Amino acid sequence: MTRKSLGFVPLIWQCAYCSTQNPGPIKSCTKCGAPQPEDVEFLQIDEERFNFIKDEALIRMAKAGPDIHCPFCGTRNLSTAEVCKKCGGDLSWDGKERPTGQRVRTVAEAQAPQTPVPQAPAKPSRKVSPILLVIILAVIAGCVILLVMLLRTDDLTATVSAVQWERSIAIEAYTSITDSDWWDEVPDSAQVTGCSTVYRFTSAEPRVNATEVCGEPYVVDTGTGVGEVVQDCTYEVYDDYCEYTMMAWVVVETVTDSGRDLAPAWPALDLGPDQREGARSETYVINFRNESESYRYTTSSVQLFLQAEVGSRWTLEVNQLGGVQSIEPYN
Repeated sequence: MTRKSLGFVPLIWQCAYCSTQNPGPIKSCTKCGAPQPEDVEFLQIDEERFNFIKDEALIRMAKAGPDIHCPFCGTRNLSTAEVCKKCGGDLSWDGKERPTGQRVRTVAEAQAPQTPVPQAPAKPSRKVSPILLVIILAVIAGCVILLVMLLRTDDLTATVSAVQWERSIAIEAYTSITDSDWWDEVPDSAQVTGCSTVYRFTSAEPRVNATEVCGEPYVVDTGTGVGEVVQDCTYEVYDDYCEYTMMAWVVVETVTDSGRDLAPAWPALDLGPDQREGARSETYVINFRNESESYRYTTSSVQLFLQAEVGSRWTLEVNQLGGVQSIEPYN
């Protein structure tokens, strides 16, 4: 988000001793002479409109930076000062800059009585009964035990009862496709058929082809007794979104073969003009039997599958839900 400056407006401060309202840049009360306090609050004069300053000297002062309070006598000095105008102290020795950037209140807001926020009556504390506490702890302990059991695995011996396999090959054709994307993402080989300007993203900084979206203006403290009118702005960036056509390899068919033996084979292909073989995939399933229990293991490793002769014995790593985590021939 960008803070956009619209100009500068005069501020005032109220004397803590005689309540006189003084111009912001004046460093002592115009009526009683009391110094402006270090923690003074500057206020916006007109809450209905902004009375923008035309005085170039005041504008330069506001842009120069926040005033500095002398570390020796506390006197407020301009940001360009090197020594205190009152005591002559060196301001570079831990001189304190006034805080800047905070939102400035209006005179009306500062004078409005503060309405106390009603406090909700304190709710009486409820003591957890010992029985309920025991039940909660028991439930937590049960969940922990269940989790440990589910994560635990056991090794057992089982016999291969059946096998099955499936192999697939995608067939791709070189053909014309229609797609769409942002203009700078369109492939070089594509033929653009049409574009429209649409919203793409929001930027915190100004961008080309961006629409500025700003909030309501408000005044911030420059630390000089002069306020700066600003707006918080973002930038909605619009860009060309285009439709295009191009030649590309696309999957038009998938040929599959399967069986229930240890002789997996790839399906035969009958490729037409402008067609080619695409991606291959293979899945192997081994079924086991251990006394009265059955187990199923799926893998993509043909080397492991070819060892799974029906009747051969294997060691299975099985979790508490009956899922087979790994297998290896029994030695």
